[in-house]
Amino acid sequence: MVNMSANPAQLRPDQEELAAAIIEALATVRAAPVGELREEIAAAGGDIEIDSREAEAVIAILERQYGRTLANVEDLEPERLSSVSSLAELIYRRWPSGHPIASGGSR
Repeated sequence: MVNMSANPAQLRPDQEELAAAIIEALATVRAAPVGELREEIAAAGGDIEIDSREAEAVIAILERQYGRTLANVEDLEPERLSSVSSLAELIYRRWPSGHPIASGGSR
């Protein structure tokens, strides 16, 4: 996985970088190879369903990786986290552009 928090001045990742980080984190959660997960996503037309527990685990991994809170409690409703793309949209929306990763890995 890419450790974005190693560079405190790094701004919000672009959508492509964030999608890659989500796929890598989901692969970790599922204990599956990243390539296998990418193939599954491609075969499904670019998105796959995930359950809310997987989404919460991915969020936790990314929060540690980026050193910031990426979701609020109200975001964790199962119907809001039903796919990889909905998770990416949520995280991207919660990270305003121009907000750097805080030094020391905190908000």
